[in-house]
Amino acid sequence: MKFKNKHSGPILLFLIFSFFLIKTFGQENKIVLFDISHGQFVDFSDQYNELLPVNSQAVIKTNEDSIDAKLLKGTYALILFLPTKPFGESEVKAIKEYLNSRGSLLLIFDQEIRMSLEGIGVNNIIIPFGIELTDDTPAPHNCGAIAERGIVCSERRELPYSGGRSIIGGTVISKVNAEGDYIHSVFQELPNGGKIIVMSDGMAGLFMGEKDGKRLTGTNPSDTKYWGKDSKVFMKEILNFLIK
Repeated sequence: MKFKNKHSGPILLFLIFSFFLIKTFGQENKIVLFDISHGQFVDFSDQYNELLPVNSQAVIKTNEDSIDAKLLKGTYALILFLPTKPFGESEVKAIKEYLNSRGSLLLIFDQEIRMSLEGIGVNNIIIPFGIELTDDTPAPHNCGAIAERGIVCSERRELPYSGGRSIIGGTVISKVNAEGDYIHSVFQELPNGGKIIVMSDGMAGLFMGEKDGKRLTGTNPSDTKYWGKDSKVFMKEILNFLIK
């Protein structure tokens, strides 16, 4: 004869509730890998970690090693921040495979005097996904860029731009504030659920720009207060869009 345990009902309910809590609140963090292995002259990983949305379960970790499939496994997004050293063929292959398997990428680049487009090889990573960085634009010194209210930005943002590139392809986030229809940043949503965001100038990514900066003033970095007061909030919105 089998006897029914009078406590089995409450125990079962407790186990079900515990499983629900684990599934709801015990999820692993979204790891955002901030690469500092390619000659970056500054590590902004801590500053970017502070910009991540509260309760997003996202956390930034730095990488000082060569990029490969093992490193990228389990990573939610990869940030390539102002690289100055080349990406090897195996690294390019690993990043492309990662993007084809639901990974996301934020690439922040700058003008030729600071980083060689051909030498570093970032276009080898993004061209297969329909985005390409151009050569330097002839846009005027301290002309700035504008991000209109849209999918990424909740309001119109004023951004610094003074010596950078443009971008071909993708959906525009922000444009250079000058004649020539030069593109400051774009995004591309991938079929597998990942995203690519590319920025053609590093000033916003470095939180440059001042509230009292005036467009088209100054002649070089030493005598210029750069226009573009919204860099930090813009980068916060960029990161928020990246990890959604």
